[in-house]
Amino acid sequence: MKKLVLFSLSLLVTLAASGVASAGEAKRDPVAAGHDFALKVCAACHVVGPDQKSPPILKPPAPSFASIAKSSTTSEESLRKLLSSPHGNLGKKGKMPNPMLADYQIDEVVAYLLDLQKAAR
Repeated sequence: MKKLVLFSLSLLVTLAASGVASAGEAKRDPVAAGHDFALKVCAACHVVGPDQKSPPILKPPAPSFASIAKSSTTSEESLRKLLSSPHGNLGKKGKMPNPMLADYQIDEVVAYLLDLQKAAR
């Protein structure tokens, strides 16, 4: 588990550093950007979407994005709070490292999850 956490943090830092858009790059649709980012970063532990090429390496996997979106407690506020603060203890079995995302990455992942929520209704 320790190796998985270190791997996840290393991956997040690497992707966060490489994911900064250049000044001349056009703004992308936040839902599509959130989906793409989640496939790169979150898919190690979560099922992000049906187009995910590999299953999560975490066994058992963390909740799927679809189940997070369907939860009655999921809101924009709850997602932003979760993604922007340390949350190492999500219950007896669930420990997610602090993802240390940039504000624009949080915006994109939240947009993707809220889009999934809207589609599930």
